Amino acid sequence: MSPVQAAGSFYATQTLQSQRPHAFALQPEAYDFLIAAQTKTIKDGDKLVELILADKDLTAALSKWHTLSIDEQIPFLRKVFALEYRSMGIKPPMLIIDNHSYPNKMVYFDFDVTYLSPLATNDSVNSGVVYLNPDKLAAQDKFASLAFLIHETRHSYQFQLSQQQHSNVKDNQLASGYIAAFSAQKSLTGFGFSDFLTLLNEYEAFQYGNYVLGRLTQWQFDLISMGTFASQFDSRGQLKIDLLQLADSNNSGEITTETMSLLQKYNQIAEQQYQLRQAAKAP
Repeated sequence: MSPVQAAGSFYATQTLQSQRPHAFALQPEAYDFLIAAQTKTIKDGDKLVELILADKDLTAALSKWHTLSIDEQIPFLRKVFALEYRSMGIKPPMLIIDNHSYPNKMVYFDFDVTYLSPLATNDSVNSGVVYLNPDKLAAQDKFASLAFLIHETRHSYQFQLSQQQHSNVKDNQLASGYIAAFSAQKSLTGFGFSDFLTLLNEYEAFQYGNYVLGRLTQWQFDLISMGTFASQFDSRGQLKIDLLQLADSNNSGEITTETMSLLQKYNQIAEQQYQLRQAAKAP
């Protein structure tokens, strides 16, 4: 049995994703989303990085982040949170940092799928809830708290974009993809690691958060659980798996019965991440 077959709970599965193909980054129906998101994600990430680097207190804290306890990190996490929602021009979501509101969660973005209708005005959008559990985060890598805060807050931008009408074609493409992804997240079951993390909302939020952390740490920040390799950057600031590049290679060549789908190509390359995750679990 091949490694891909033996580790089905890690790899992406066509059976699940074909139920909501517009919701997943590995499906042909999401190609326009990948194009629209590529530039937007990096542009928004650069904006947040510049705001953080302009704050002397934050840059000083980041330089010693690996020494800070979670309690010492929290005031700075709140500052980053404020900079992030302002940089994205969105309504502030509720931020909860405690050990009991969602006791079984380490981090979470709580949203109500009934708001996913593009009819809201800027004043009436629902912004959702960003949650961090400090006790659970304290057991993770020191940078996990910052990475997850940025990631979960990005979900609020996605969620708010999904509730409004847009005259801009790219914003419409993004909103449509996020609506599909948030809806699939609530309605589908049986997600494996790569299925869940290639939902468009998860794929983009991890890419955004990992890009910001990468720039802030000179691309030395590398947690293999922060999304799939399609949302992670290497030490040179390049995506470990560039889905748009892989999709373009399919689109530019002759399609035959032997041509691998984007999902199949992803699974093949993602074996490295699977092996790294297995090694990390070893005693």
